[in-house]
Amino acid sequence: MAQRSNLRLELEQLRAEFEGLRKAEPQTDSEPEGHMAELNKLVQSMLDGAEDAVNEHPVAAVAGALALGIVIGRLTAR
Repeated sequence: MAQRSNLRLELEQLRAEFEGLRKAEPQTDSEPEGHMAELNKLVQSMLDGAEDAVNEHPVAAVAGALALGIVIGRLTAR
């Protein structure tokens, strides 16, 4: 029973926090573009990091891709 009351308390706190954030930040039309630009930067930095890792360790990258392909193939064959 104590666990249920803790969950209820956490849920109420999250709702209050969410409402506070909604009131504090008025939504604008440019907000989605800002989020998309941030997401694009994040994806680009991840791709650059992956490219650097492959350049530093090409054999390990090919072996890892092969192993991942085998695992995916076995999972989808079921």
